[in-house]
Amino acid sequence: MTLFTMTQRAMTLALFGLLATPAARAGDETVSVKQLELEKEGTQLIDQLEDVARDIRYNSDRLTSFAHDRQISKWTHFHHLQQIKELVNDGLRPAIRRLVEIREELPSWHQHAIDQMLDSARLLAADTNSAILRKSNADVPPAFDTEYKELIATIHGHAESLVETSDAAGKYASAHRQAVLAGLKVPTKH
Repeated sequence: MTLFTMTQRAMTLALFGLLATPAARAGDETVSVKQLELEKEGTQLIDQLEDVARDIRYNSDRLTSFAHDRQISKWTHFHHLQQIKELVNDGLRPAIRRLVEIREELPSWHQHAIDQMLDSARLLAADTNSAILRKSNADVPPAFDTEYKELIATIHGHAESLVETSDAAGKYASAHRQAVLAGLKVPTKH
């Protein structure tokens, strides 16, 4: 295709509104550069949450498998619980805090995803704290401590929920951003 016919085709598409050019979108709601940057930052933070949640899930998987073995020491459990605690405090907390700061400037679907991740993160932190306290105060080995095993299962469930939500939100946000950058006409409020 020659340059002339490509230009003619683009002009025809723009004329009929099929190609979202700035002129064609002048009357429509447009996504500002600031909005795109905030959405990009939100996507990066969600990706970070997903990575941390995968690490937490790994540690909770290890704890689940250890909970049935009487020969695994109490200190091995503490090590993995401490890993989860550090991941929550040093990985989830800063990312969640920033997402909450920019939440109101993001599309509604993004806000809902942040709310879900925030709920899962809060429950995860609370259950991790409860499991650490349980392990500190229990005289029962982990293999015989039903309450501890239930806490580990809920920690795993919250981590899994965070992985699933952040993965879906991250993919959706990336696709939305790619569509906007490609010039497709996409809603700014969802």
